[in-house]
Amino acid sequence: MPCIAFKINERNYVLARVPEPLEVAEIEYRLEESWGLGFTPGDNETGFVVYRLTNDSADWARKQGSQLGNMLEGAKGAWRETPVDDRSDETAIGQWHHYDRDPDMMAVERPKRHPATIFEYLEKYGFTISIEHGRDDEANQSIQSSGSFYSYGPGGSVTIVDPGRGKVYFAYAG
Repeated sequence: MPCIAFKINERNYVLARVPEPLEVAEIEYRLEESWGLGFTPGDNETGFVVYRLTNDSADWARKQGSQLGNMLEGAKGAWRETPVDDRSDETAIGQWHHYDRDPDMMAVERPKRHPATIFEYLEKYGFTISIEHGRDDEANQSIQSSGSFYSYGPGGSVTIVDPGRGKVYFAYAG
């Protein structure tokens, strides 16, 4: 019984990451890793979760159009429209392009003014996880094109709502 209660509590915790009033049909993909004991200060965690919305919830989100960000749970102005602004938004530059301030990394790895990617967001502290092929491309399309919304959360997290695909992506690195 304690194991079942733990699993139910864990599932509720994972589902609580999706902003109200959106409803989840299923967790399509989940990869979360922890380096350390998992509960002590200084531990490092990285995770990526893909939620598929119910048909009704996805339809509702699409109908909101550019007003969706105002309809989602969170502080006023917390939701930003995609694509991620990597030109002038200092928060976005720090979250998505942390290597841009390191000339050695830019010279070897990435071109100047490159689009935001989910890999770069997750890899910000060097604790990389291997996301299933195709999942990263799907998330990248959501953050690099218009029509989606994203919001930063606690613990180095970002939530991306993609009404077109009927999905929510949750990523964290901390």
